[in-house]
Amino acid sequence: MEGKSFMGKVKEHAKRAAILIAAVGFVFSSVAVTILYFVQAKNQQSTTNTQQEALQKQLAEQNQPKLPLEGYSAEAFDPASVTELKVETLKQGDGAAATAASTVSANYFGWTSDGKIFDSTNKGGTTAPIDFPLTGVITGWTEGLTGVKEGSVVKLTIPADKAYGAVDKGDGRPFGPLVFVIELKGVK
Repeated sequence: MEGKSFMGKVKEHAKRAAILIAAVGFVFSSVAVTILYFVQAKNQQSTTNTQQEALQKQLAEQNQPKLPLEGYSAEAFDPASVTELKVETLKQGDGAAATAASTVSANYFGWTSDGKIFDSTNKGGTTAPIDFPLTGVITGWTEGLTGVKEGSVVKLTIPADKAYGAVDKGDGRPFGPLVFVIELKGVK
């Protein structure tokens, strides 16, 4: 009888061990499923946030006033090759024509002869036109924009004598011939 009792105890312990193992397995699998759920939720939230940020960036870019200069850049050129003011119309506007005495509103990019942008109305990714009288700018702008219609986009290639001069004066302004692409937003 003691043998059966001993075997009965072994079977009882084995049942308890099996139940304990099953319970521990259930707990671990429940914890694992919960962790997996939270990881997937976090990844989904991260993906959703990334998609929302991309959409917001795209909407912001669409709402930014843009110059019609997609892909345009001034290439380096030989300063000696620019001897006179050259005005190229990239887009013809249909508004009022500027006079030498007009005040204009414009977006622009300006390049030096080495092809580097030295000034523009695009500050920190935001393009905002500025207003200025044509009597208060370099001669190349006054002469180059006279007769240009509101809504036009022009490229001005300006010799040094109609810009800031041929030599560095130490005032931070560029010297030599310059190239500008200008979007004439308004004429007053």
